[in-house]
Order: sequence, then C-alpha cells, then structure tokens
Amino acid sequence: MKICIQTGDVVDDFGFERGYRLLREIGFEGIDWNIDHALSPGQLKEGHFPSCIFERPLPEILDHYREEIEAIQKSGLSISQAHAPFPAHVRGIPQSDDYMIEIYKGCIRLCDAVGCKNLIIHGISCSPAEPELSAGDVDRMNAHLYESLIPVLKQTKVTVCLENLFTHLGGCNFEGTCSNPFEAVRYIDALNEKAGSECFGLCLDTGHLNLLRKNLREYVRILGRRIKALHIHDNDSVNDQHLLPFAGTLRWNDFTGAMKEIGYQGDLSFETFNQTRLSRMDIEYIPVFLRAIHDIGEIFRERIQG
Repeated sequence: MKICIQTGDVVDDFGFERGYRLLREIGFEGIDWNIDHALSPGQLKEGHFPSCIFERPLPEILDHYREEIEAIQKSGLSISQAHAPFPAHVRGIPQSDDYMIEIYKGCIRLCDAVGCKNLIIHGISCSPAEPELSAGDVDRMNAHLYESLIPVLKQTKVTVCLENLFTHLGGCNFEGTCSNPFEAVRYIDALNEKAGSECFGLCLDTGHLNLLRKNLREYVRILGRRIKALHIHDNDSVNDQHLLPFAGTLRWNDFTGAMKEIGYQGDLSFETFNQTRLSRMDIEYIPVFLRAIHDIGEIFRERIQG
C-alpha cells in the first residue's frame, strides 16, 4: 500500500524534474497522474474538440510524454493511477461521446505502457442542468462508453475505475453517477460480466461522498473489494474544496475503519491540490502542506493495515 498524491498542481508549478523530486523527497511513493490536462474541460464544454495527443498511435503518445516519464522514473515514484480527461459527454453535442471514447482508448494504451494499473474515467450523470436526459438515457450512454473500452482493456493490465460523482447547479449539489452505492455495484458487476474478467472497479472519492452527506462506512461496505483506487480529500460538505484530511468536516476514523474492514489492498492516493498550489501560497509553504498530507497518509496506512 503506497502513499500517493495527484501530480497537479505541484508538477504544474515546479516542473517535471523539480516537482517529482520534491514529491519523492517528502516521502510519497507513487502518483495519481493528471493526464486529464491533455484536454481542457472548458474547451470541451464549449464544443471545441482540438487535436489531442491521445488520438495518436502509442509511439507518438509515449514520445509526447517522454520527458515527464523519465522524470517520474528518475525520482523513483511509481504511477499508481491516472486521471483521464473529462467530461465524457457534452450537452447538445452528441459527437462528443465517441470522440471521448477514442481519447480514453489512447489513455488506456499509455497507462499499460508505463505500468499504471488504474485509470479513472468519469461516467455520465443525470443532472438538473440537462433535464432532457432520463436515467435510462444515461444508463445507455454509460454502457456505450465503458463497453466500448472492453476490447482495448482485455489487451492490457489496466483497470478502468468509475468514480462516485456529484453534479452542481444553483449552489446545490446533486447525486451523480455511482453516488448511490447500489448503482455503482450494478455498473461495475455488469461491465465485468460483459468483459468476462475484472476490467472495471471504483475510485472512491471521499470528498464527493461528503458533499452528498453519504454514509461513508455504509458506502464502502457495499462496494467492498470493487474499490480499486482512491481520491482522498476533505471539504466543508458544501464546496468541492480538495483539502487535506481534517481541514473539513469528513469523519476520517470512519474512512480508515471501513477500509480496514473490507481489507483494502490498493494505494492511498490524495487529491488535495487546492492546498499545494502556488496561486494560494508562497513557495516556502508548499513542502509544509505536502509533509502533512504524507504523514497523515502514514497514519491512515497503519490504521488500515494494522
């Protein structure tokens, strides 16, 4: 069980060599690689579909990321998981769905080539912002999205992880895909049955559960060993703040207790980028927060494995 952290915004701010060296010096053992930065969500939502590296053949993708991969390897960090671009669907632009499927296939190939075992791909959610889509429509769209990836996944050692999501409108948070634990179980089990092997799992996002006032212990117990990856972060239960644990309102003893109960075997990966970015603080404070995040991870690991 490695202690990992998302690469944004530290690597964005410090650069490849310095950023990855800093993470390793702090004590992190692995990363959640932000390859979602290859596409801008804002551009996608505006209907712009620029040429993306993930549309290219694998040798070209690897060449594009070569400098960064070399910096990761030189630092001694492993790539525990990666975050794919999002959203998978843009309202009113049906061609976005198949465009993103091709992007995700390229992401899977890259992950397999660099030994990254888990790729997080956000599903499509029912949303009050898109009332014309029924729950049945969303189910069919998600089935098309994830089932389209099965032929590529079966050629690799990569697991695609769905994530418990929320949607936001008018200052309110609403349930997104997989926020209901029974829906998450249904999606993952049906997809794995279709694939004939364990190609899909869940990335448990603690902050999203807190925004929706979900019972964390109950959610984890229901999902059990389907949980393959984590996005660990805290918030005030109103805003998606991506804070380090104990800076918000989440009950972290519930988290460590539940993960121990299900025998979680994956890595501990923090998605706490809002507390480690230069736009919020002077450079001297960044290592202080990184050390706090890492040391909390050490205690979480002891409690889960103990």
